[in-house]
Amino acid sequence: MAAAIPFIMAAGAVMSAVGALQQGQAAKASADYNSTISTQNAQIARQNAADKARQSDRETYLRLGSIRANQGASGGNSGEGSVLDVIGDVAAQSELEKQQIIYQGEMQARGFQNDATLDTFAGETQQKTSYWKAGGELLSGASKAYSAYGSLKRS
Repeated sequence: MAAAIPFIMAAGAVMSAVGALQQGQAAKASADYNSTISTQNAQIARQNAADKARQSDRETYLRLGSIRANQGASGGNSGEGSVLDVIGDVAAQSELEKQQIIYQGEMQARGFQNDATLDTFAGETQQKTSYWKAGGELLSGASKAYSAYGSLKRS
C-alpha cells in the first residue's frame, strides 16, 4: 500500500492540473460571453441613438411647420422679420438636441465596447494563468511524488 502513495500523489497533481485548465476554460468562456453581450449592447445603444435622432428630426420638422402655419395664419410673410429668427433659433436648438442624443448614445456604446475589450482581455489572461497553475500543480505533485518514492525506497 505504501508503494502506491507516490502514484496517488502524482494522480492528485494531474487532477489538480486538469481542474486548473477547466477553470481557465470556464473563465474564458464566461468572459467571451460577457464580451459578446457588451458588444451587442453597444450596437443597441448606437441604434437607439440613431432612432432618437430621427425622431428628433421629425419633431423639428413638425415644429417648424407649425411655426410657419401660425405665421401664415396671422397674415405675415414667412420670408421676413422675426419669423425667420424664430425658425432659425428653433432649427439650431433642435440640431443641438439631436447632436446631444447622438453623443450620449456614442458615449454609452463606447462604455459597452470598453467592457467588451476588458472582458476579452480578462478571459485570455485567466486562460493563460490556468496554464501556469496547471504546470505548477504538475511540478509540485511530481516533486512530492518523487520525495515520497525516495522515502519509501530508503525504508
